[in-house]
Amino acid sequence: MMGYSAAMTTKDIPPAPDLTEGWRNGREGYPSRGPKLGPAWAWCWAELHRTEEWHDGRLLAGEAATLFELKEATVSQLLTRMATAGKIEREHRAVATGRGPRQRTFYRIKTDA
Repeated sequence: MMGYSAAMTTKDIPPAPDLTEGWRNGREGYPSRGPKLGPAWAWCWAELHRTEEWHDGRLLAGEAATLFELKEATVSQLLTRMATAGKIEREHRAVATGRGPRQRTFYRIKTDA
């Protein structure tokens, strides 16, 4: 399981962005409004902020899914949507698996280039 640095506080992390600006009657948007998906996304966002390194999307989604009682595919799809919307960066890398090389997606917080 990934841990937090003792020096890190939640004050250092901006709020996790939504895909929608608002949802019916000015309520919070998607995904923050979801009872499980919202906290899972906020946790992923905090993990991505923890370092400036790339995170293996499969591991990140798997851990969030376990912590928040979601399917791994649900969190993976959210990470994909956030990357497509430009909220986070992604890159695809070949990784060695027991079945040979496979493509995996890695994510990180967008950096100013």
